[in-house]
Amino acid sequence: QLLKVAADKKEGMTYAKRKAMREAAKPKTPSTEFGKQGMVLKAAPKGPMEVRYRALAKKIRQCEELEAKKKQGATLDKWQQQKLRKKMFLKAELRALTKEVTGEDAPEDESEDESDDESDDE
Repeated sequence: QLLKVAADKKEGMTYAKRKAMREAAKPKTPSTEFGKQGMVLKAAPKGPMEVRYRALAKKIRQCEELEAKKKQGATLDKWQQQKLRKKMFLKAELRALTKEVTGEDAPEDESEDESDDESDDE
């Protein structure tokens, strides 16, 4: 601390210079503050097809989680049951989107549909 006080008393050492020295000594960390340009994205912007694919995958994942809850004996409200009924349509849309992008159908999704149809009986 004595060295710090001695350095502060040097001639020509102003508050702005001390502040600049402290800022230079700090490790550089990425800032998440908003500036004039807004928040800078870390990755490239996603296209509409990728956004839709991710949304469909998330909805299907949520349906699978709801099915697991139902198997454990939890009661589902009407919105959750409605989401479960949409699962096969979501998978079909996901397959269509994949086919449109790649030009081929994903066969692993079809086998999952067959097993899901058997568990849908209420």
